[in-house]
Amino acid sequence: MASKLDSEPSESVRGGVSTAKDAVVDRLAGTPLANAARRSGLTGTLSDVANRAAAVFLPDEVVFRAGDDEARFRVSTRFEYRGFAKYRSDPDATVLAAFVRSLRDDDVVWDVGANVGVFSVLAAGRLPPERVVAIEPHPENVDRLRENLDRNGRDATVRRLALDDERGRAELGVSSPDGTGAFGVVGGPTERRRIAVRTDRGDSLVADGVPAPTVLKVDVQGAELGVLRGLEHTLLDCRVVYVNVYEKHFTRGDEGEEIRDVLESSGLRVERLVEWDGGHFLRAVRES
Repeated sequence: MASKLDSEPSESVRGGVSTAKDAVVDRLAGTPLANAARRSGLTGTLSDVANRAAAVFLPDEVVFRAGDDEARFRVSTRFEYRGFAKYRSDPDATVLAAFVRSLRDDDVVWDVGANVGVFSVLAAGRLPPERVVAIEPHPENVDRLRENLDRNGRDATVRRLALDDERGRAELGVSSPDGTGAFGVVGGPTERRRIAVRTDRGDSLVADGVPAPTVLKVDVQGAELGVLRGLEHTLLDCRVVYVNVYEKHFTRGDEGEEIRDVLESSGLRVERLVEWDGGHFLRAVRES
């Protein structure tokens, strides 16, 4: 069983999971069991169990159509499926469509915060493996990303690490349910769990031989500024940059302006591509 999702926001979703199934999935974490879990301090544990148990109600995979391309992605958790479902509408549908349309045959793509690989797999349908670099710190997501590449007969350069403004070690604060598709923030607060991850500067990766990006996508749950600062020199050669600006995770009110300043100081023209309820997506373009 597969659910089909179009990357273009103006077209209808083909197939999908019924409202009834969604309701059953939601009920796994509700009612008296959820109330008891809250009283016992086990809400996170219940959510983790429900997230994985929901697999029996979900499609085995979802199918993305982007122009003439079609890509298939494995589904095994409720949170993972809901992540895919976001691409049915804005802001994610608009950003993904713009990203795919912007690709050229000679590009090098860095997908920073690749999660389970939606952007990376679609880029790998256009470009050879050495010119698609997927960067993701969460171990289960990295495994699923590689599985999704294999599922589509594609390949990419996959790095399990978090980009930051310094090289070292850090903790990834994971606040979403356990399992594939989970989100986390380097050094971020969490009531669930922390994962030790390696960090590095993007400029250092390029100095070590990783091809420098011409197209950069950054979606890192509030750690955008550190990523961009670590790409200070590399940004000078980027022609298109997409950044998800997580205003709701900022600890200071001026971080959004700093992100914009970093991009503009690299010679890029910056625009707000689309808004969402916790922030906005920026698109920065180098004018010829």
